[in-house]
Amino acid sequence: MKQQTWFTLHHWAGFHLSLLLSFILLTGTFATISTDIDWLTNSAVRAKQMISPQDDLDWPALLASAQSRYPNLQISSIERPKRPWHNVEVVVRNTENQRFRLYLDGITHEIKGQAAWFNWQQFFRQIHRTFMLPIKVGVTLVGIFALLLLFLLITALYAYRHWWKYFFSFERIKRVPKSVWGEKPRKLAAHKRRFWSELHKLVGLWSIWFMVVISVTGLWYLIEQWGGAANYPKIKSQLTSTVQQVQDIQKNSISLTSLSSALQQVTDKSPQFIINKVRFIAPEGLIEIEGQEQAWLVRDRANKQVFDAQSGRFIAGLQAESLNWHFRISEAADPLHFGSFYSWVISYVWFVFGLALTSLSLTGVYLYLLRLKQSGALRIEGTLHSVKRMWIESHWLKWPSIILLGICSSLVLQQIFCV
Repeated sequence: MKQQTWFTLHHWAGFHLSLLLSFILLTGTFATISTDIDWLTNSAVRAKQMISPQDDLDWPALLASAQSRYPNLQISSIERPKRPWHNVEVVVRNTENQRFRLYLDGITHEIKGQAAWFNWQQFFRQIHRTFMLPIKVGVTLVGIFALLLLFLLITALYAYRHWWKYFFSFERIKRVPKSVWGEKPRKLAAHKRRFWSELHKLVGLWSIWFMVVISVTGLWYLIEQWGGAANYPKIKSQLTSTVQQVQDIQKNSISLTSLSSALQQVTDKSPQFIINKVRFIAPEGLIEIEGQEQAWLVRDRANKQVFDAQSGRFIAGLQAESLNWHFRISEAADPLHFGSFYSWVISYVWFVFGLALTSLSLTGVYLYLLRLKQSGALRIEGTLHSVKRMWIESHWLKWPSIILLGICSSLVLQQIFCV
């Protein structure tokens, strides 16, 4: 195809689908740092003393502290601080089976406060991943936009000839001179378009690697929803047999001795194992210990050791190094998509490039508007007239986006006010 054809495809798709694309990119960007937004908005999350990812935690003492304060609640999990400056998070269920969060000091084990289950982290993750819709429907819609992002990248590279030569062409970005601000609107639009076009291209060039990572992992989520998921084997306790034992576990009578025994077995078996999360699976009578060992780019669940909740005896386990390629691809998707690997610094790198991608979507729309002004199609100045023109130019394609965002907003409000 001709260069102009690639450009037409690029700006047509980018403009008509920009509303939803910008929404997905922006919410995904803030999802990478959403735990720190919780830190800013909830004092209970803030730790007085920093805990590094390698520091040992006294997990039985944390469990005992939560049990003694809330003896009638069912404790679902205890998780290592997501950032060094965060407190330990404990997820509990009340008598109505509703989840909420407790925050404990990782050193003194003192309870610092609590928060609803639907916090900022859940908010950004759910609207980014599913638009608050059922998982299969929401992930499918977002996955289609991952395909769109890849399409926009390919069309941009074909439209921008010899793009590999311009990574350091900062001199091409020339600010609009003050002398032209009093010129006719069409001439001023031409100068503005030249500036924003070069900036758009440069930001796009430096974001190529990030677009590939985000679009490919987004497509993998789509594949998983439609039959390509790696299914982990279901682990059941063979040691907790009586009905009374299961009932005791459901009453939150997790044995501290059993937990201590399980933790000691993990440490003895793999001294380098970093425990990040302890889950209590009440119906099955299990303790699951998850964390990181030697493999890179895997979620904590890829290194899972399972124990009986009453006896503390080992039942089964997973080790990331022994997983096949299908499981490793599945495990790598989340860390790569959200930058949640190696260090918290990576998530802020993802945040910066996420803002860059969002700016590409927004500046692309602005360039389309400047193009209309330069051609004379938009003769009347003013923000209101610009919005009206953009509304007309988007034709019927705007309605699915507006309806979907309206549904998402109503579901968010329902989640907030019905808790």
